[in-house]
Amino acid sequence: MTRLPASMRRHLGAAAAIGLLLLVLQIVAIVFAPAIAPYSPVDADPLNSLQPPSTAHWFGTDVSGMDIFSRVVFATRINLLISIVAVAGAFAIGVPIGLVIGFYKNPLSSLVMRAFDFIQSFPVFVLGMALVSVLGQEVWNVAIVLAVLFIPMFARLIRAEVLSLRERPFISAARCSGATDLSIMFRHILPNALTPVIVQVSISIGMAILLTAGLSFIGAGVRMPTPEWGLMVSTGAQLMILGVWWVALFPGLAIVFSVLCFALLGDYARAVTDPSAETIS
Repeated sequence: MTRLPASMRRHLGAAAAIGLLLLVLQIVAIVFAPAIAPYSPVDADPLNSLQPPSTAHWFGTDVSGMDIFSRVVFATRINLLISIVAVAGAFAIGVPIGLVIGFYKNPLSSLVMRAFDFIQSFPVFVLGMALVSVLGQEVWNVAIVLAVLFIPMFARLIRAEVLSLRERPFISAARCSGATDLSIMFRHILPNALTPVIVQVSISIGMAILLTAGLSFIGAGVRMPTPEWGLMVSTGAQLMILGVWWVALFPGLAIVFSVLCFALLGDYARAVTDPSAETIS
């Protein structure tokens, strides 16, 4: 086994720098949205409907006359809020469940795994649409639905690590020293099992952004006039055939750059935290 060449490490570093820059831009948009956006993101102006990009409206206006640049900036808050809350909730619930069902081998653990199998047997969009229809098309409801979809993924990932670690010699040594099951799980196993889960967090945020936009695109996410990237793309897609390209283009690019940001950061986190990622055969 040999380490990756220096050129590859520089490539990973450059990709991480791009991801970090994109993340900083999103944070700036979230914190300073009212100062950055020149117009209200929800106030319609029918007299300025479908104006192309100009000095007055940098990204143009949509069919209701709302400024697209302002809506893209404010939508950063909505999309990242939903995604981060969903992934954080899935992490907080899925990790303890995965830790317990991986540490204890009993019928209850098998039952929980079968429940996860049932959840993951549904197509993501179909299950997401069904749950949002039941809970209602609100921002927090979409975050809850995405958390439910991500919990089995985090639980399975941590369970696989726990199954590998629970038979290691250092766990046997902890048992011999009189450590309780709770102490072994949270002091010895969990810190060593979190590395792949932490990497998955970054990737999952990107997935959540795509799912949030996808649900809104098909009408199962947040509702108008809430500024949300997928909803804006959906509105603009119907106008593309008429040559009105700017309504869908700019929110679509926002989705691309946001997902790219977390994908690049996730790749870098994997390379830093996983020793095997730094080597090649």
